[in-house]
Amino acid sequence: MSDKLAKLTSIVSIVLFVLAILFGGLFYFNVMSMEAMPDSIVVPSEKVAWTMERLGGPLEYFVYIVYVLVFLSLFSTIGFSILNIFKSTKTAKNSLLSIGVLGGIFLIAYAFSSPEIPVFLGVEKFNLTPGIAMTVDTGLISMYLFFIIAVGGIVFTGVRSLFR
Repeated sequence: MSDKLAKLTSIVSIVLFVLAILFGGLFYFNVMSMEAMPDSIVVPSEKVAWTMERLGGPLEYFVYIVYVLVFLSLFSTIGFSILNIFKSTKTAKNSLLSIGVLGGIFLIAYAFSSPEIPVFLGVEKFNLTPGIAMTVDTGLISMYLFFIIAVGGIVFTGVRSLFR
């Protein structure tokens, strides 16, 4: 069973990775390579309106694609973790510990997040509330923490292998 589960996990990971690369390339060629904004537009509100008019459709599709990819990644991660729990008590303990650490990181990020709405050009078009601002801030801080943990793990592994 563990070989089948490992094979299935690898296939799902590869499919999600390929989809992310494919849609990233499509985003680059459809949205990022659009023509530059005309120099004749100088008023900030006109720039925002022009940008939203030009990017509205394609950008909206890619936001939905990102939602789907994040949902699939989250679903597969949680699904395979739950399947892994039933293999043995040791894997159950490790899986629950991993989920607890993940929850702890999100709690730390939530504790440091701020409900203050940021000020930037065109902020009124996004209908931001303090709850939305806090959710976005929690996501950003948690990603920073995950990045720090990943880099720390890489450095720790490198230093540990030097001393062995």
